[in-house]
Amino acid sequence: MTNTSTPKWAYLSCIFFTLLTAILAWQARHFEIDASANTLLMENNKHYLLTQLADQRYGAREFILIAYKPSNADLFSRQNLQLVSELGQKITQLARVKQVNSIVNVPIFTAGDSLSADVGQLTWEQQKFSRQTLALSLKQHPLYEGLLINQAQTALSLQVVFAADEALAQVNRDILDIRQHLLSRDLSAGEQARLAGLKHRQAKINKRLEQTRIDEIDNIRSLLKSYRSQGEFYLGGNNLLSYELIQIIQNDLLLFGAAILVVVTLVLWFLFRRLSWVSLPILCCAVSVIITLGLLAAFNFKVTVISANVFALQIILSLAMIIHLIVQYQELVLSHRDWPQQKLVRHTIKKKIKPCFFAGLTTTIGFGSLIFSGVQPVISFGWMMVVAMLVSLLVSLLFFPSLLLVFFNKQTYVAEHKIIEKGMKGFAATVKYKGSALVILWLVFTVIGALGALRLSAESSFLNYFDESTDVRKELTFIDRQFGGSTPFDLLYDLQETQVKQDLIISAEAVQTVTAIQNMLVKQQAIGAITSIADFTRIAQVVNGKPLTEYELTALYKGLDQEMQQQLFGGYFYPQGKQVRIAMRVQDSTPDFNRAQLLADIHREMQAMGVNKEHYRLTSLFVLYEDILSRLLDSQVLTLAIVYAAMAATLMVIFSSLKVALIALVPNFITTAMIMGIMGLFAIPLDLMTITIAAVAMGISMDDTIHYVHRYLDEKQNRPGDSAGWVTQTNLSVGYALIYTTTVIVLGFGTLVFSDFVPSMLFGLLTGVAMVLALLTDITILPVLLNKYLTPAGVKASSQPSAH
Repeated sequence: MTNTSTPKWAYLSCIFFTLLTAILAWQARHFEIDASANTLLMENNKHYLLTQLADQRYGAREFILIAYKPSNADLFSRQNLQLVSELGQKITQLARVKQVNSIVNVPIFTAGDSLSADVGQLTWEQQKFSRQTLALSLKQHPLYEGLLINQAQTALSLQVVFAADEALAQVNRDILDIRQHLLSRDLSAGEQARLAGLKHRQAKINKRLEQTRIDEIDNIRSLLKSYRSQGEFYLGGNNLLSYELIQIIQNDLLLFGAAILVVVTLVLWFLFRRLSWVSLPILCCAVSVIITLGLLAAFNFKVTVISANVFALQIILSLAMIIHLIVQYQELVLSHRDWPQQKLVRHTIKKKIKPCFFAGLTTTIGFGSLIFSGVQPVISFGWMMVVAMLVSLLVSLLFFPSLLLVFFNKQTYVAEHKIIEKGMKGFAATVKYKGSALVILWLVFTVIGALGALRLSAESSFLNYFDESTDVRKELTFIDRQFGGSTPFDLLYDLQETQVKQDLIISAEAVQTVTAIQNMLVKQQAIGAITSIADFTRIAQVVNGKPLTEYELTALYKGLDQEMQQQLFGGYFYPQGKQVRIAMRVQDSTPDFNRAQLLADIHREMQAMGVNKEHYRLTSLFVLYEDILSRLLDSQVLTLAIVYAAMAATLMVIFSSLKVALIALVPNFITTAMIMGIMGLFAIPLDLMTITIAAVAMGISMDDTIHYVHRYLDEKQNRPGDSAGWVTQTNLSVGYALIYTTTVIVLGFGTLVFSDFVPSMLFGLLTGVAMVLALLTDITILPVLLNKYLTPAGVKASSQPSAH
């Protein structure tokens, strides 16, 4: 007689996971969200290091823009200018604000002024210039137009400049001093150890500053509320972008996590109609998420916009695994009603541990392939999902059966779903009588998908990451179009020996070359605001009626104190290194903007001007992001190649048959080709999130394939000679689990289509489509190929899974 007592291992397992969950829940307090731009960049990338060096050399300033479009059409009315002045004074009172620049407090030179005059007296606040004077003086102003006033003179802006944190600045300098060695050699062990300590200090300071920046944005928005009746306000800048991304991450984690929980609860109830089959899976998912949170916090992983869906993915994938166990348990209940609970659970795990383990392993491999993408946030996402999948695998195969044994009696009720049963029989009949037609149909779809995939492109505009209806999209678009662009882009030009004169700070020949380069850049597509040292000679032309001579410019430079030198010239000229900087901003909202073409055009034009590549370099955020996105297509090919190679090897291990392994890859290849084709045909660009779709779809869909093939071989061994019966019985057993898991995944990820963050929305939508395609290929083309190419002796008996 079978021993019906609960085994000790079940109690020990429950105790172990309870303690582990409690410990890691405490550790999870340290889990952090990071929305800074640096999370998108490879820190040891050459372009990143050169940009950091340039920012340090030219004193890059942290600032945000507040655009003001007054209700009063007279932009230069005293009322509007007084509002800007008053608002600027209030914002200046914020602790970190160093200065607030606007047209009311910056020097406005007019004909007859002297460049050596006290510039503090040449402001509207001091002089109360007339409307006409302001309109004429600011029209095509080389420094202010596109920064403090738009070209159409319908809106003003305030540039809120924040004081640098000296401690952070010093740490950044120390880090850069070490990292710049990577341009020529690897770091020594001592340098790596010192770098690790500096990065730890940097992270602590940045964490404090991150909350400060959030508070600053909140305070500024609060200040603006009292002025809303007098016009429209728009915020822009990297701080705002980080602020909005943090809000999105928090909302996606909380709102869509809750939405997925509600959807999953309803679906589980509909499918199983038992409280136990609702509470048990949800409890296991909660334990999986808490353990993963604690581990990621311990490993110092931070969630970014790219990895914000980690826990939604984990919940869905954990459920898929547990559903397979529940369906197997119910099948045993129907066929062995006299078995006690312990025997039912033991045989459920015995029959499913191999396919569940390998299915979980293939999903882990799918996500693990992202580690080789070469794109920092995608690499982090890959590692986080590897940790999440390993945790879910352990919880599903150890904690779930332990709970079932310790806290639940035998579950004898099995809900009937006649529609699913009828559908599964229908698909089995189609496989039997229309096998050739199915092969042709999927072959056509695959070809269409492959052709569509050739049209894939990469996206690099942050504006397109936000839904058009959101306030942040409207704000960023207004700033982008009206105030000179969103993305910083610099050209650094090294002065040649012939352009350097001993007694001059900069020669006339150098200024002429810079002017020529600047004029060329102005003509390029999507280049917005652009400034350089040449613009100071243009201002002098307004004042003196002619440009400054090289001697006058030198005298002016040397006559300024050090702070004024840095403020007026430091951002554009580095006399020690004989280098000048031309600072630009790119308008991301430009229609049909080809970013790679812009870089190619600039290089071609510089070559035509006789400037060789070794005499200049392109840096800043635009170049960094373009470098990342230029590698997305290559990364997609590499990650898919790694996934397919790893999947083939895994399938060989599982089934000990090359033929079975190749057949099992077919439905997943079709699914991947069609998803890539859909993206190409519908002009859905590859970005830092959609690049993960193929690997994710491959990893998840392979789960269904493994379960289907495993059961098919089981039926083949137990029913020799009955090929139609193999498919029918497989569909009526594991087919139910495939329908259930696909339903849970599609509805769960379907909640993401309501996200304001477009990559998240596309991720949810495309994952759902991929799962439907995976289901259809697994119950159509897969059994057709298995029936056709696996003869009764096609797979060794020793390689087939045991039926009991």
